[in-house]
Amino acid sequence: MKQVIIIIHCINFLLIMSEMWIVFKYMRKRTHYCLLMNCIALLSYSLGSLLMLFVETEEAYLIAFALSWIGKVGVVVTMLFFCIHLCESKIPTIVAAIESGFAVICYVVIITTKETGLYYKDLHLIKEEGLTILEYVEGPWYPVWKLTVVVVILTSLIILLKALIVEKILQKRKQYIVALLALLVELVIGFLTALPIGRYYDFNQLGFSLCIILVLVEIFRNDLMDTESMAKEYIIDELSTGVIAMDASGAVAYCNKQTLQIFPEIISDEAGVIAQIEESIRTGEPINIQDKLYNFEERKLVHKSFNEIKMYVMVDSTKHYQNLRALEREKQIADTANRAKSEFLARMSHEIRTPINAVLGMDEMILRESKESNIKEYATDIQTAGRTLLNIINDILDLNKIESGKMEIVPVEYDVSGMVYDLSNMIKLRAEDKDLSFKVSLDSDIPAKLCGDDVRIRQVLMNLLTNAVKYTPSGEVCFRVCLKQKVDGDAVIHFEVGDTGIGIKPEDMDKLFAEFERIEVERNRNIEGTGLGMSITMKLLALMDSELKVESEYGKGSVFSFDLRQKIVEATPIGNYESKTGKSRSEQHTYSESFIAPDAHILVVDDNKVNRKVITLLLKKTQIGITEADSGYKAIELAASQNFDVIFMDHMMPGMDGVEAMNRIKAMKDGPCVNTPIIVLTANAVEGSKEKYLEDGFDGYLSKPIEPAKLFDIIKEILMNR
Repeated sequence: MKQVIIIIHCINFLLIMSEMWIVFKYMRKRTHYCLLMNCIALLSYSLGSLLMLFVETEEAYLIAFALSWIGKVGVVVTMLFFCIHLCESKIPTIVAAIESGFAVICYVVIITTKETGLYYKDLHLIKEEGLTILEYVEGPWYPVWKLTVVVVILTSLIILLKALIVEKILQKRKQYIVALLALLVELVIGFLTALPIGRYYDFNQLGFSLCIILVLVEIFRNDLMDTESMAKEYIIDELSTGVIAMDASGAVAYCNKQTLQIFPEIISDEAGVIAQIEESIRTGEPINIQDKLYNFEERKLVHKSFNEIKMYVMVDSTKHYQNLRALEREKQIADTANRAKSEFLARMSHEIRTPINAVLGMDEMILRESKESNIKEYATDIQTAGRTLLNIINDILDLNKIESGKMEIVPVEYDVSGMVYDLSNMIKLRAEDKDLSFKVSLDSDIPAKLCGDDVRIRQVLMNLLTNAVKYTPSGEVCFRVCLKQKVDGDAVIHFEVGDTGIGIKPEDMDKLFAEFERIEVERNRNIEGTGLGMSITMKLLALMDSELKVESEYGKGSVFSFDLRQKIVEATPIGNYESKTGKSRSEQHTYSESFIAPDAHILVVDDNKVNRKVITLLLKKTQIGITEADSGYKAIELAASQNFDVIFMDHMMPGMDGVEAMNRIKAMKDGPCVNTPIIVLTANAVEGSKEKYLEDGFDGYLSKPIEPAKLFDIIKEILMNR
């Protein structure tokens, strides 16, 4: 008997180890993990049962007893969860939890039975047939455990039977049938324990081992763990994507359920359906079926058992096209809003610049012609206020250019000392108004001429210098420019603006660079400005591959600095820089005409009488003959009857605008002004305006408010090239 029991144990042990290795090697999902845990429980069950037969002491027996029972309970619980996951059962979680929890309670009762007598009572060990046997009397919990096992197995059987009834796929039905047979085998073999040999060997462990063997046979025979096989027979058929496979002859060999839902007519007219699909692939246009849009892809299938064949994959692209249409609508709305903003800025620029042109133009005449010092002082104040208003408009337009990506850096050759002199001259006057000391420091080693966008550099420095004067109630403002280093024909120039002003609190530093933000609004409410200057400065520096650095101590002052790498055009050092800002404000506005042209004759076209008067007065001392026209119609009439050297044409005029008037004048092939340069005179100064006017056919561009120097340069250049 002893030898038979040992052989059965060894066979069972080998079976369990083989099962564990196979499951561990192939496991991929929860079902497989449940099988692995079942094998581990079986191993504990078998090992504990074997030790119980050969131990000599009661203490050792109880240890083996506990090991065996932890496996016995584990086998029952893991088998339940294996069935739940295999069938993807929707059994309430509370049911599985109660059953498995009660099994654990049974385990605790069983291993404490020596003290409690609930499972076994009057237990003692005896030797029989060379084996250690436990003699006992059944306790009150004995039938409870048996009932627990029956309930768990019945629950597993119900789960499997329910899944088998509703499942339509053959592969899955085979799996459920095998699992049912495995449980039934365990139930049958479990009854062998009632035979005499059951006194020495618990056949339940062999039953569970055979149960797992059946499952493993199914693994090898029907690829229970092979997800690739499941994909072929199940997943593809359940895809939301339509799939059509063609055979070597070009006929439909297979199509999944989704294809049949989309094209039910494929059964009776497969050639027509395939023709539609191929046309969709060729044109790239989706097929509209019941208000849904489908796109198709053609793929090639190559297998060792057959030649290359085609497969069509169809995808529901309805949401994709809906999103595209929504994006297109959003883009149209954004474009419309952007055009409205640009039109608004252009109109506001025109409406504001037109009166500023009159103010600054007439003010220029006062500065030129007045001999009284106090009158020139008043005129200077008017000019300063007018240019401040113009700077505010320019800030808004510049911000719009930068944000729309239309701002470009245009490198040109410029003189460093000339730029510093111009900036210093303008800032010195503002500093004098506030009784501030203004100091300029220019490194004598800086190359005389560099290449860069001097207009934007001036704008950045003017913003920094203006702010320094604004926010410094007393003390000084310092402007420093020095050569940091020379690199491969380039010079790195360090610009720095320092002041002894109010300084900036650390918590206000973020506001410094925000658009339309002012620091300490209540304290600085009397300081004018839009709050755009620093934001524009930061963005302009970024366009020039630089950044602004700020050092500030609240109540003591600030230092703003940045470095610019510029190409060296003329390496000769500028030498000593002598300040030329000591002239009085009235002396700054002396005027002498740059040329006299009594034989020249120009036509000024503008519906605004004051604007025409500004140009007439600005050119008074040049002795140029000036004819005025207040409309496009009048301009055409004059251009048809007499010759002009230059025509200045306003754009926005009632009745006929400047573009139409210009085109009509140029269209008069035999007219006296067919070759006369026509310069657009406009208050529209938004980004791209100049280029647009030149594309329209104008020969030049002059923005309002008119800068006298630019007006003179245009006329002089045209007259010299006559």
